This record gives sequence, C-alpha cells and structure tokens, in this order.
Amino acid sequence: MVTKHRTKPDDDGQVLIPAVAYVRCSSDQQIDASIPAQKASIEKWAGDNGYTIIRWYIDEGISGWKDDREQFQRLITDLEKRHDFKAVLCWHTNRFSRFPVLEANHYWYLLDRAGVHLATVAQGRQDWQDIGSWLKASIEQHGDAQHRFKLSADVKRGKRAVAERGEWQSKTPFGYVLVDRRLQLGDPLQVQIVRRMFQDYIDGHSLRSIAVRLNADGYSGLTENGWTVTTVREKLTNITYIGMYRWADIEIPGNHPAIIDAETWAQVQLRLGERKHRTTPHTNGGGFLFSGLVGCGKCESAMTGFADDGTVHYRCHGHATKGSCDRNSFKQDDLLACVVDTIEQHWMNPKIVSRLRSMLHELVDAEHPKVDAMQLEGQLATLDAKLTKAKKRLIEVDADMLPDVQDAIRALRSQREQLEAALKASSTPRSALFADVDERINTAASLFCGLRQELASADEVQQREVIRQTINRIEAWSERTLPRKRYRLDHGNIELRTDNLFALPSLLGIWTKLTAKSRTA
Repeated sequence: MVTKHRTKPDDDGQVLIPAVAYVRCSSDQQIDASIPAQKASIEKWAGDNGYTIIRWYIDEGISGWKDDREQFQRLITDLEKRHDFKAVLCWHTNRFSRFPVLEANHYWYLLDRAGVHLATVAQGRQDWQDIGSWLKASIEQHGDAQHRFKLSADVKRGKRAVAERGEWQSKTPFGYVLVDRRLQLGDPLQVQIVRRMFQDYIDGHSLRSIAVRLNADGYSGLTENGWTVTTVREKLTNITYIGMYRWADIEIPGNHPAIIDAETWAQVQLRLGERKHRTTPHTNGGGFLFSGLVGCGKCESAMTGFADDGTVHYRCHGHATKGSCDRNSFKQDDLLACVVDTIEQHWMNPKIVSRLRSMLHELVDAEHPKVDAMQLEGQLATLDAKLTKAKKRLIEVDADMLPDVQDAIRALRSQREQLEAALKASSTPRSALFADVDERINTAASLFCGLRQELASADEVQQREVIRQTINRIEAWSERTLPRKRYRLDHGNIELRTDNLFALPSLLGIWTKLTAKSRTA
C-alpha cells in the first residue's frame, strides 16, 4: 500500500517538499559538472525553491547512457519501497540520464506513477502532463542521447587529424622520447637494447632467451616487470622502429628517426612467422581456457591471454595500431563466471525456450507444407510417361538432336526426384517432425544448462575442451571505472556452437548477450 508523502516545515513554518538528489559524473575531468559542484548547486537551488533533501544518490565514473548505474537503480527501487520523497533533484536532466528518448520516457513514467517529479537546477521542474513541456523535454533528451555519439565522432575526427600530421598520440615507445608531439631518439642505452634484440633474434636466439639474457645483464629495471617473452615480442613487432607512423589506415614512412632498418625488420617478421607454429605449447594449455575464442568487441582484434601474479587476464593490443580501440582487458575468472551465468539464464528461461520451440515448429511448417499425396502421385505418373516417351525419341531423332533430348531427360529426372522427396516427406506425420525438433531443443538445453556442473568437476584441460564444445566465439567489451584504474568486463556476445542442433544457427541460440557488473580486471 502506498503511503502518503510527509512534508517538513522549515524554521519559518513553510512546508518543504521532501526530495532526494541524484548526482553523476563520467570522469574526474568534468570540472564544471564535478560531484562537489553539482551538490553545491543543487543544495542552493533546493533551498531557494522550497525543497528539503533527505538523501543523496551518487554515481561516479559512469556514463549516463548506462542503466546499470548502482545508485541510479537504487533510486528507482526506492520509488516503490520507501515512498518518502516527492521529487528527484539533479543539476541537469543529462545527469539523470543520456538515455534514448523511449528509454528515458520509461523512467519518467516510473517517477510519475510513484507521484514523484524531476526538477533540475538548469531546467526547473519537469511537467510531463503538459504536452508542450513533455515535447520539449523529449527533444532535449534526444539531444543529450546524441551528444555521446557526436562526442565520440568528434574525438575520433580529432585523433585522425593529429595522425595525418604525424603527431604521436599513444604511449611513447621504448627507445624514443616525445618532443613537440613527435618521436625523437631517446636514451642511447634503450636504443642500443632495441637494436640488440633484433640482431639477437636474427642470430637465432628465442624470445625467452633474449629476455633471460637482458635480465641477466642487469637491464631488468628498464621495464616494469623485467624482460619477458611478451615485452620482447612487443618490441620486435613494433613497426615504429623503422620510422613508420601507423594509425588506423594512415601510414607515414620516415615520419621519425628509425632505430633499425627495413631489411632487419623484414627478416625478423619472417622468422617470427616461421617459428609461430613450432613453439612449445604451454603445459596443459597454461590455464588459458578461452585461447583463440575471444575477440575484442571494440576493434575486432584477437585477444590474448597473459598471467599476472597467477591470475589469467585477456587483453587486446589493437589499440596501438587501429586507432579505434581504447584498450580492452579483463580477468579470465570474470569472463568464465559471466559466460556460465549468461548461458544458464538464457536456456533456463522458459519463455526463451518456448519461443525457440515455436520458431522451429514454424520452420518445420514452412519446409514441410501440407500437400495432397494423391496429387503428387498423379504428377509422378505423368512424369514417368514423359520420361518413357523421351527415351523412345533417343532412337528416332537425328544425331544433331541427341543433346537436346538428353537435356530434356535430365530435367525430367530432376523433377521426378523432387516429387519423390516431397511425397516421402508428406508421409511422415507432422507430430513426428515436431517431436524431433523438441528432442533437439531438450538436448541443447541439457547441454547448456549442465555447463556449470561439468566445468566444476573438470581439470583445466577438460574445462578447455568443454568450453570449445559449447562456445564458438566471444566478443567482449571492457571499460575503466575511473581514469588510471584497471579495466572491468562490461558486456559482450557469446556465439554458441549449435552445428549439431538442427536449425539453431539461424535462430535464437547463436548470439547470446553477455553482461557483467562490477567485475574489475
């Protein structure tokens, strides 16, 4: 039962409207819209307009177009549970959300249904009952929703302009320094080490051998965690060292001083390619359960696994060359948990399974339309008569007409085979066809819903095999919760292996949305 809102008088006896305040900031670089600035503006506006703030909801470091904001969702939940406020106060409507208009209207409806209105410092009270006010609010909401798309396009356009000028905009490569946004040769020792790595590899040393030798010679302090196979490979595959500037589809040869020549670079790339398929595999796969299955949703590059203090992570390096990726990284444990949760939620949902069953039944109906068996038998008899007549003509016609008659006989035989197949299909009861479909769906559901139990009782080798039997590919996205913080798995898509399950690849089972909340890498 909904309780009545209580009001609170101020010192002068004026009845104040009980309100909650919501503040949000995407990053700590938004000075004008910082959390303290928003709070100060809202508090002053509330005092001037007869509101009393009973509670604050604060989301930091998250965009307004996301509906999984923790404090935002808590506010929406409190609409139905607490019933102790009449208004939501914000600095601006875009702090409440940057949702598309339809989604924004949904949340406006929830507020209105609970008898709560939205009021902002910038726009004042929102009156959704007035058609003019609602249209104005919807237009502004549409503009706010489009802002993030425009901002992304503007940023990408700006980066492209910088790239066309040959100005560096990524992490400064080892061996270089940045002078007026352009690369120049850096520490002579670092330059010497880069040249040494390329020469050692040409001389036959492995990536691991080069790393061990550099650490043994006292150069481990030049990298964060000492020299490893990964850091050596990164240097040997960095085309920047031949003076090439590359960003997305932009390439500028001779843009900056080269540390190695093009011939040395080519020899190393050739050797890397030759040795790629002859490397010793990790013992039992090295604990990398998703090797070869995970792709970066941001730039479509492959994601590779690496171990950090015993924890397996996956990351994308496409950001360094494609210009469209701002890094992508997350923990394997988080990915595995989200994959299992998502598959189970999908296939344990009776509505989804029922919808899939109906779709497959409709497909059976389309592929096996009801036909008149007697009519098909009559058509077959007619075709048989035509075939007999055509065969007799083979003896009677002139030699130059034989190819035409033979072609006609082939066409008649093809039609006869099609009619025979249709007649055979018509003799199979539709209930049997539907039963076969239902059995395949039950098999799929049993396979996918038993994934958690099967993985729990398996070792790493068996886990990897189970995953490969279940999943064909994963596209994943991550995000940073705050600047200079680690990335977290945010969302993605799972392509399930359904090649043995009738028509599922073309229907519901192929791409399942992967979601993750509060998982940091």
